[in-house]
Amino acid sequence: VSTQSTGSSGINAEYGERDEIDFVSRTLGCRPIASADHMLPEHLGHADLVEEINVGGGNKVVTITGCQAAAKTCSILVQGSNKLLAEEAERSIHDALCVIRCLVKNKNMIAGGGARRLS
Repeated sequence: VSTQSTGSSGINAEYGERDEIDFVSRTLGCRPIASADHMLPEHLGHADLVEEINVGGGNKVVTITGCQAAAKTCSILVQGSNKLLAEEAERSIHDALCVIRCLVKNKNMIAGGGARRLS
């Protein structure tokens, strides 16, 4: 998400993917708007710091800290020596998050894999 300062009005996110804009909106507790003409105080969120950080290789990441909204969100930065490695790491993280989600929803777990050898 590219950000652009709009003075005292807040932060204007431009050129972002739709899911990124939704993610940032939920995190900040704000509402996406189409133009500055529709900007109202109840549509705005608050963050102490919005910063663009260079993560190497010419890539930059926008970090947002000090959000006052109740949302508990985080981002995981996945980098690899090539695209295939980064995609595999992303799939592994996705699988792990799915397991955690299932454990939160259903407290029971069936041991599998090499669990018998460990006991």
